[in-house]
Amino acid sequence: MNRVFFKGMKGGTGSTSIIANIATLLSQSHHDVLCIDLDSKNELCLHLGHEWQNQTGWTNKIADAESSWADIAFINEDNVKYVPYGSELANNFSYNTLLNQSKRLDIDHNSWLLFDVPSHMSLDDLALDDGDIVINVVTCDPACYSQIKKGNTHNQAYYLINRFNASNPLELDVYQIWRANLKQLAPFFIHFDSAVPEALAAKNVLINTSPLSVVKEDFHALASWLNNKRKSLS
Repeated sequence: MNRVFFKGMKGGTGSTSIIANIATLLSQSHHDVLCIDLDSKNELCLHLGHEWQNQTGWTNKIADAESSWADIAFINEDNVKYVPYGSELANNFSYNTLLNQSKRLDIDHNSWLLFDVPSHMSLDDLALDDGDIVINVVTCDPACYSQIKKGNTHNQAYYLINRFNASNPLELDVYQIWRANLKQLAPFFIHFDSAVPEALAAKNVLINTSPLSVVKEDFHALASWLNNKRKSLS
């Protein structure tokens, strides 16, 4: 299986929206996809059309020896499987129990496991494998720039720019600095599009609600890049 961890460099970078869209695109391309929300805000499932009243998730099952958290995976109309965070509080032990159990799931080895990691969580606290793909989602602003300069990142993480607006001089300057100095910067970015929050209001993803958006092409680039990384790691 292919495990990918998406983590916002700070709150509000849009990592949850990216996971929902790339999961949908991969599923529509006939890949098996399972999304797992590690964030107590429990927002990933809303992008996937989940009923917000249903608060059941992996935190409600992780300590239950008689049942598996994987048994409560939901599936939406795009055939994306997802496991919400749930309504209980998790700690480092339960997070790593989940990650270790995810490696033993009875799923095809080509399946994608996408994890939504909260911005406040340190990736160093998670039981990651050498073959895992880690992506820090950033925006071209002083806050993310400062976090990168401070070295507040995981040593095997890539950087993916989201909500990029090339008409903004500050964003363009930051992008050019990162492109020249960040070896792990993804060779593409996700454009800004006001249709992203509109898609969430419709409890859907942008690639479904705005299929002609340039952002859909950005997600195709991300899917191709992930496939290439998977092949190189294997």
